[in-house]
Amino acid sequence: MMHKIILYLFFASTLFGQFNHQDKLVIKRILGQSTITFDFDGRTNETGFFHKHLDIGIHYSFKPTWTVGLKYRAQYRTKENEWHLEQRPQGELIKVVNSQKVKWEFRTRMDYRIREGKNDEMRNRSRIQLKALNPISLLKITPFINNEFFFAPKSWNYYINWTAIGFDLPKTKIGKPTIFYKYVQSLNEGKWTPTYTMVFKLTI
Repeated sequence: MMHKIILYLFFASTLFGQFNHQDKLVIKRILGQSTITFDFDGRTNETGFFHKHLDIGIHYSFKPTWTVGLKYRAQYRTKENEWHLEQRPQGELIKVVNSQKVKWEFRTRMDYRIREGKNDEMRNRSRIQLKALNPISLLKITPFINNEFFFAPKSWNYYINWTAIGFDLPKTKIGKPTIFYKYVQSLNEGKWTPTYTMVFKLTI
């Protein structure tokens, strides 16, 4: 029953959601001591379907609570009714700290942005996440909250902030679903501009 509900939510979001939604499919596979990931992402806002990307990555735990990752992203966004490619080689470092009830995760990532018609640039994005160690309530959901800070290239000024709050649902035969609300603020010409999106992610 649960997997039917998940499928309905996923396809309903894709087919009927017209405002600010994001759908993700993440494939994870273990290869020795490493984890290989494939991430497919599509986003829609008031203007329509405007963003799609594919991530390919590998993560390696070199200590019990430390992980290093290398990723490549091919990202397309629309501008004047045309799709424009941005390529992003990425490197990240992740630290996990477990307390009695909460899992803390600290992640810092460097993006190298190769963009059509613009100069290449590098930026940093760093995230702090708190997640319950165990599922709660009769629904067996695992809640989390995180905040991510983006720092501009060269100046290293803080110019984008993401806050996400949501939960993981129990794993089913088709995968593990996650639903969260993402609130984004961007600094433009000295003024913070907010946007939001609802995100549905399925990890298989």
